[in-house]
Parts: sequence; structure tokens; C-alpha cells
Amino acid sequence: MVGSTSDSHSRDLTRQQNESDILLAPLDSLRGIGPAISRRLTRIGLSTVGDLLHHFPSRHEDLVVHGSIRDVSDGERRSVYGRVEQEPQWIASGRGRWETVLTPTEEPHLEIILQWFHSRRFRPSIAVGWQGWVTGPIRQFRNPVMAHPALAKTDQMEPIPVGHGQIVAVYPATEGVSQDLLRRSIQQILDHEELDLDHEPPTIIGASRSLLAIYSGFHRPASAAECETCRALLARIEMYLHALRQVRTRAARQARKVEPIVVSREVEERILARFPYSLTDAQRQVIDEIRHDLAAGFPMARLVQGDVGSGKTALAIWALLAVTAVGRQGALIAPTTALAEQHRDTLQNYLSGSRVQVALMMAGSPTQQRQEVASGQASIVVGTHALLSQSTQFADLALVVVDEEQRFGVQQRQELAKKGDDVHRLHLSATPIPRSLALAVRGDFDLSRVAERPPGRPPIRTRRVDSDKFDDAIQFLEKEVDSGNRVLFVVPRIEDGDGDDPIGVEQLADRLTNTSLGRVGISSLHGRLSMVERETRMKAFRNGQNPVLVATSIVEVGLDVPELTVLWIESAERFGLAQLHQLRGRVGRSERPSWCFFTAGQSTPESQQRLQAFVEEDDGFLLAERDLMLRGGGDTEGARQSGPSGFRIARPLEDLPAFWALSEAAAARLEESGDCPEGPQLGRLSRYLGPR
Repeated sequence: MVGSTSDSHSRDLTRQQNESDILLAPLDSLRGIGPAISRRLTRIGLSTVGDLLHHFPSRHEDLVVHGSIRDVSDGERRSVYGRVEQEPQWIASGRGRWETVLTPTEEPHLEIILQWFHSRRFRPSIAVGWQGWVTGPIRQFRNPVMAHPALAKTDQMEPIPVGHGQIVAVYPATEGVSQDLLRRSIQQILDHEELDLDHEPPTIIGASRSLLAIYSGFHRPASAAECETCRALLARIEMYLHALRQVRTRAARQARKVEPIVVSREVEERILARFPYSLTDAQRQVIDEIRHDLAAGFPMARLVQGDVGSGKTALAIWALLAVTAVGRQGALIAPTTALAEQHRDTLQNYLSGSRVQVALMMAGSPTQQRQEVASGQASIVVGTHALLSQSTQFADLALVVVDEEQRFGVQQRQELAKKGDDVHRLHLSATPIPRSLALAVRGDFDLSRVAERPPGRPPIRTRRVDSDKFDDAIQFLEKEVDSGNRVLFVVPRIEDGDGDDPIGVEQLADRLTNTSLGRVGISSLHGRLSMVERETRMKAFRNGQNPVLVATSIVEVGLDVPELTVLWIESAERFGLAQLHQLRGRVGRSERPSWCFFTAGQSTPESQQRLQAFVEEDDGFLLAERDLMLRGGGDTEGARQSGPSGFRIARPLEDLPAFWALSEAAAARLEESGDCPEGPQLGRLSRYLGPR
């Protein structure tokens, strides 16, 4: 606690800040955090006092004994205050252990056996007359037993020391940093006189307590009710800051003026004539929305969500051809080289016989190619991160399309948009999340959804296969290959693990080679191969030279092979539900019947539920909702320190109604007064709780 720190140390912490915010002080200004601990915390993104204050608990643990010690369930962790009544004794039986007896102050008729399973040389630092708190799992035998308890020596029960006798925060594990150190350091911050969080948040938050009380009530709650109340208030603050950013961003974007891009009926017909298939009603609806955005007179910012295989790429192609029809440039950025090349090939096929030039920009692209982009000779530019480099300049960039946008950081997306004045932005995402959540997380974007798959594609049949049925399945896979189809195996790791760890890529490829399937071409694919080797093996898989491919999840994005009809996932419990669905989307891209088989090793009840959902549901949006339900929508993992929902504290399933109210209030205030300030206190916290 700061109250117990020396005056000189407190002065050091304050002096370092002078007129600056105390939250910006480096972590090593806190007592107990030296250079080594500071470096470990920096590796997980914690470098300042404010960062650590916002390192929220993943859960809370109630260490209070409610009732009698005998009522505690076997193995539950609890804290007991008492006095040691005998010297530790060495018990030689079994593994050998040190043992002593603690008499609980509040239940003096009981005796708790304290045990330490150490070498005889390591006598516990406790003696007759020792008084204080012990914390650990209680085993219910003839006498309650607590092994390897955490100790806190104190002559009085109160004040209760950090980590004992109360509801305590449990923080995400950090190698080399103990829970006790995290708790003491955060308490040190909360107790610091210069923290300046004594004010109440704006009335819109609905809090009748100060910001300091809210943070304290979540990091060190006095009760479960206080913990949830303070979590909910932090969630409201977080959502309000998100809503403010979205309202301001949207208003600023709509205030900027750009030259409208009008797509005439004639141009529309020419564009659609280049598509080798008819568009679905869902695709046509999104195209109408994009057309409206381009003609609106201010920059478009539209996020298109679509399940795997729903035809999002067609929308990107339509938009790119629309801007080139008026003599301007469009860029499409993809997360992988393979996907960028695939998009380039698709565009060139669509533009066969056209004068529109498509350029592929990768790391190491020749200077001449860059000059063609800078001069405007290349109307459409497809690439990877190379498009973000300063050496890539455009003549008249009007549209940026970001494919698989969930794989790019916010800063990366913004860097590409900066390459042209007020460019239109069209982002494509194959990670479906419920519409209400998408609007909350990405409210600065307009949202479109492609919820309809192209006609004629049969559903993918998903089945779990027992490991001992592997040899039987080989016969089925042989028939698929003999029919001209492709088979893809996906494993979670490159190399074999130990014990129950899953098989590796090369080992599974060798195993398949030694079966009857070995008469066909089998190859492997993973991230340790060179780019050239990866491209060579992928080409051999596409053209059927090697119709069986064993890979890591590197194939999750950008693999579009119509002949691929069977996906086999090893150790599926090692993958998340969204990732499993993305992998399943690699099959079923034609009218051929398709299957997804998977094996699973030892699984937790949670992973069993996840896999059952994977079998039962093939709609990505419905699956996303089930995923949120299974994960509790945000289990304070406070949660997950910024999980898929984009929020750190707010729980998508529980807190979204509050978000809409806060968003409407922020928008009304902005419209009424032209500004919507968060106030000086929330302004300080926006760097931690606001959108990233």
C-alpha cells in the first residue's frame, strides 16, 4: 500500500510527473517494480501507471469463509486468520513434509493443519506464536488441511492485507509477475494522493460514486454486489467513450466534401456484363448501398459483413470497376500474398479485353511498377502490406478496399486511407458478429450484410470422427481424390508435440504417405516454408498434381479451390469457434457435395459445447451469437483486455442496451451544441477505455 511507502518514494513518483498526468508515470516509479519486472510487464503492453490501473481482473475470487470452515467445499481456496500453536514438525512418511497447526481466531475449537511438501532442509518461516492470515485450498479431512498456504503476518485481523480474507482480483497470468505483486501495485496506485479521480463521472453515466470508488470497487470489491456494480459503471464509461468517438468521427466524415462518383445505368450494365454469374439479391442490395455512398458527396465508410463463401469479393470488384469507369484509381489490400495474387488474377479475368490495367504491389516490386501506379497508368492496384509503404504513391486514389479487414490493425487501415484525399473506404469482413454488436463496435462505419450464399451450393456436412476410425476414413478420401476432388488436412501445429499434444504437419503428411492414400500426391504447407516454396506447393494443390494438402491454419484465408470437397481438422478443440468456421469455409465453393470432418482430443466442457455448436450450425452469424453465449459475452475478462467485441469491460450480450442509450444521448448533445465533451476526467481515461 502507498500508505506504507516511504515519503521519499512518494515524492519521486509525484516529482516525475510534475504538471503531467500521474497515469503517465513509468511503472518502475512504483515501489516493488524494478527494471526486470517492468520489462516483463512491457512485453504485455503495460508500461505506465495508467496501463497497470487498466489491467483489469479476468475474474474475482471470494476468499471469505461464509459460516464455518467446515462448510467450505473440499478444495476451495479461502483465507483464515489465526495463531500457530506448535513448531513445524518434519513428517518423514510418504514424500515427506513440514507440518504445523493453526488455531482459527473465529473458530478456536478447530485446528487447521498447515503443510509444506519441501525438502527437509527448507523449513517454513513460521514458528509458535506466529499470528496472521493464511490463504490456500482447504481439504476437508479429520482436521481441515491447507497445503502451501500464502502467509501474511499481522497482529490484528484488520486492516486485511492484500490478497487475503476478502474478494480478491485475479489478473491475466503474466510470466514472472505474481498476483500478489499486481494486487499490491494496483492498490498502491489507487491509494496515491496525486491520482485525482475523486470526481464523479458525467451524469449520463448514472454513477453516484467517484471514479476512484468505481475503480477501487472493481479491483478490490468489498462484496460481489459492489464488484458487479462497479464493473457495470466502468462498462458504461467505456461504452460512452466509444459512442463519443463514433459520433464525432461520423459527423466529421459527413462534413467533408468530395466529388460525387455517379454510376450511370450504362456503366452499371457494362460492369455487370463482366461478371460470369448472376448476383444474388443480397449482393445487389449491397451494391445499391455502395452506389449511394459513392454519389453522396462525402467519403464512404462501409463495412460489409458476409459469411464465408457469400460473395463479398464480387462487391469489391464492382466498386473498383465503378471508380475506374470515371478515370480514378482503386486499391485492394489483402492480408496474404496468396490472397492478393488470387484477387489480381480474378480482376484480370474479369477485365479481359479491357484497357484497365491491374498492378500487383508486393514487397520488392520493381520501380517501374511503382511508377505505373504513381502516374495513374495502373487503375487498380492489388497488394499486401506493401501498399502501406511510403514508396507506394497514387495519382488519384478514390477507393480503398480492405479485404479480411479483421486481420489488419486500425493504424494499418488508416495508413492506406491517407494515401489519397478523402478516399472512399470499403471494408470486407468474413468474421460474422451479431448485427447489434457490429453496429456498436464499428458505429463509425455504415454496415452491410451479405447473408445469402450463391445458389446451387449444397450445405457442408460436418462430422466428428473418432481417432480410431482414421484408417476407415482413408478409403472415403481415396474415392474423393479419384473423382477429381481435393482433400485438405489442417493441424494446429507444425511439429509433433509431447504426450497428448496434437500431431504436426510433416508427421501427419508422412503418416498419410504410408497409407493407401500415398499413391496420390501429398504435400505440406506451413509458415516456415519460403514464399516461393509455399506458392509452388499451393499451385500443385490447385492443379491437382498433389490433390492432398496437409497444412496449418495458414490456409484459413485466401484458399479458393472449387475442387476442394473434404476438409479434415485434427485436434479441433485447439481452435476457436470462429476459426473453425473460417476453415470450414474453404470447402463448399462449388456445386459438389462437401464434407468437414474433425477429430478432438481431451476437451473441457466448454470446448465440447463449442464443437457441438460447430456441428449443429453452419450459418456464421448464428454461430457467432452462440459463441458469445458460450463465452458469456465478455466474462469480465475485462475482460480479455479487448476481445472480439472490441470492448475491454462491456459485455456484448448484457450491456448493449445501455450502449444505444449512451450513443443516442451523445448524438443528441452533438447536434444540439455542436460538441459533446467527455469532460477532463473521462478525457484522461479515454486513452485506456476508449476505442483503440
